[in-house]
Amino acid sequence: MMISPPNRAIQRLGDLLSRHTGQALSESRRWRIETSLRPLMRERDFPSLDALLAAIDRDTDGTLLLETIDAMLNHESSFFRDIAVFQAIERKVLPALHEHSREKLLRIWCAGCSTGQEAYSLAMMIKRMGALWDGWRVSIHATDVSPVAIGKAKSGRYAQIDMQRGLPINELLRWFTPVGEDWQIADEIREMVHFQTDNLLDPRRLSGTYDLILCRNVLFYFPEDKRRLACDHIAHHARQGSYLVLGAGEMLTGGNNPFSTCRELSCVYVAERPMSGIGRLAG
Repeated sequence: MMISPPNRAIQRLGDLLSRHTGQALSESRRWRIETSLRPLMRERDFPSLDALLAAIDRDTDGTLLLETIDAMLNHESSFFRDIAVFQAIERKVLPALHEHSREKLLRIWCAGCSTGQEAYSLAMMIKRMGALWDGWRVSIHATDVSPVAIGKAKSGRYAQIDMQRGLPINELLRWFTPVGEDWQIADEIREMVHFQTDNLLDPRRLSGTYDLILCRNVLFYFPEDKRRLACDHIAHHARQGSYLVLGAGEMLTGGNNPFSTCRELSCVYVAERPMSGIGRLAG
């Protein structure tokens, strides 16, 4: 059966998304593609998806392609999203890591960090825990495939609507300064987080292992084979005793991961054995 022109265009957009990010354009996401691309199409005066794709073919520097892919990505994020998860991290995970560390070094990786709210929430939490972390080296590494999202995260500047979604008033008053209609996070918090553009399926900016890894609401965008590869990379950057936090409803795949579910919360995992057998990912 012939594919209608609109569906043919959406299929090709899905191919571009998969090729550059590994994400699958599932049926549940197809309906919102035109909505996601409408601002870009309006700005560039493209009357249809076919016109957009034709312009991508003519684009020599790839800028329009990157803008199109970025528009199709979901940048949904908020401060302290899923508060029960952050409570588990503050009350269970971080104290356990503190107790068992010999080097007074805490390394955290936020994979698929979007526009930065999750990473900054962790930084504010660590500051809130006060003297517990005095004398420690705390490093938060946050990565995302979207350069646009990383640019916003690095700026630490958020709209009023972002402040109204999950951010406690005491954290707002302590760590943010109004700038026009927006809010700017304090340098003390911003400097705790190192943001970089990177792809979870081929991470090139990471080194060593992390004590706590967050990869929430990311894995379900990948097809099974890509999800398995992402889980392998996550495992490669964990150590025995590392914690992993996934999104609600997400599960690890593949038979070679070292993680077991924590009793306190189903989306929190702990690595209970060394990372043997995954050295093929090194480098």
